[in-house]
Amino acid sequence: MDRLKGKVALVTGASRGLGRGIALCFAEEGAKVGVNYRNSEREAGEVVAAIEARGSEAIALRADVKDEPQVREMVERVVQRFGRLDILVSNAGEAKGYPLVEMPVEVWDELLAVHLRGCFLCAKYAVPHMLRQGSGKIINMAGTFGISGGANFTHLSAAKAGMIGFTRALALELGPKNIHVNAIAPAMIKTELLKNFDPQFLESLAQKYPLRRLGEIREVTATALFLASEDSDFFTGQTLCPAGGEVMV
Repeated sequence: MDRLKGKVALVTGASRGLGRGIALCFAEEGAKVGVNYRNSEREAGEVVAAIEARGSEAIALRADVKDEPQVREMVERVVQRFGRLDILVSNAGEAKGYPLVEMPVEVWDELLAVHLRGCFLCAKYAVPHMLRQGSGKIINMAGTFGISGGANFTHLSAAKAGMIGFTRALALELGPKNIHVNAIAPAMIKTELLKNFDPQFLESLAQKYPLRRLGEIREVTATALFLASEDSDFFTGQTLCPAGGEVMV
């Protein structure tokens, strides 16, 4: 407990799924949390209430992470409310599969904008605050499709691979400033997003993993907590994979 006491975190896409799990985990460890959401105001409010019930503080922040003015305002609101920003988790995302030749161009553009442009914009506006503080932790939620690829998910595979490359480059840039930048690349995790996937596909995928199952949210939040805490102070530019052995790096 209290591994993040006195820290302030901003978690994008935090109204449900992995983002919700990470926000609650950080709060349990003492962090104050900015809970970003795009559409689910009620669910974001529930996350804030759950954090407050744990004895910490939180603020719900509506913003589309691919919209620059909204991201800038979101980051400023966190700093105005809590006085600093120590941890950024770029988690917001979406996924729906299409064979390449059937994929609408606007679907490709939208997914890359949410995942990759959103990751860039959030870092762009969070980093100046971390530089002034002389420290910070940035965690980009990539995925194993960014390492091994995924049939019918060329858009998601490209976006996640881009996030991993962005993580490595930014880690080189910010390491001398005591800002750590790492990525998490989970395999399929049991969240609401799985409703966009064919159940037979998910079962066949799980059987390809050496551990023969999909992941649990808690198995990813533990990785995020490690990267957000001082336990990871000699890690930067890394991609950690809670993936059941699907990829081995």
